[in-house]
Amino acid sequence: MLNMIGKHKGVAHGREEYVREDSHINGIEGFWSYANTWLYHSRGVPKQYCHLYLKEIEFRFNNRNRNIFNMLINILVKTVPTP
Repeated sequence: MLNMIGKHKGVAHGREEYVREDSHINGIEGFWSYANTWLYHSRGVPKQYCHLYLKEIEFRFNNRNRNIFNMLINILVKTVPTP
């Protein structure tokens, strides 16, 4: 299912495979560790908004080595119409 809706790559643990090219289990473990740190401060999130919290955390995780503030300012400036 993930292959159809995302950029999922798998590894076969049953065949003693833990790394395939740039795919390894540490990627998802790293994300959930990062997500748990962010969600811990919320002390739980409403079920109906959980997907939105995860999307924000995904954005932050994927851009964690960039200056998010400057990135968001550039996005917002592009949305302002020029007179």
